[in-house]
Amino acid sequence: MTKISMLALAINGLVVLAITGLFANAGRLFGPRPTHKGDADMPYETGLPPLAPAYERMTVGYWRFAVLFVVFDVDLAFLLPWALSKPVMDLSSVLAVTGFIAILLLMLAYFWRKGVLECR
Repeated sequence: MTKISMLALAINGLVVLAITGLFANAGRLFGPRPTHKGDADMPYETGLPPLAPAYERMTVGYWRFAVLFVVFDVDLAFLLPWALSKPVMDLSSVLAVTGFIAILLLMLAYFWRKGVLECR
C-alpha cells in the first residue's frame, strides 16, 4: 500500500469512529435532561419500597424462568424466517418446521410435567 492509501484509510477510520461516537452519545448530547422526582431512582419503580437491597443475589427460581425465556425466544427467532417464506415452501420444508415445532412442544410438555413452570 502506498502512503496516500494508508493516510486515506486512517482518515476513514477516524471519521467512522467519530460518527460512531456521535451516534452512541446523541441522546446524551441532544436529548432532554431527565428530571427524577420522588422514588423514580429506586429499582423497578413499582411504587412500593424495596424489600431488600438491589445488589442482593437473585433466587434460583428467577434464573430458571430467565433461561426458559431465552430458550423459547431463540426458538421463535428460528421460526421467523419460516413464517416469512411460508408461501414458497415445499413439502420437505414444511415437514422440517413441523418437526421443529413438535420438538418445542415436547420440551414444553416436559418442563410442564417436571413443574419447572410453577411459581413457588
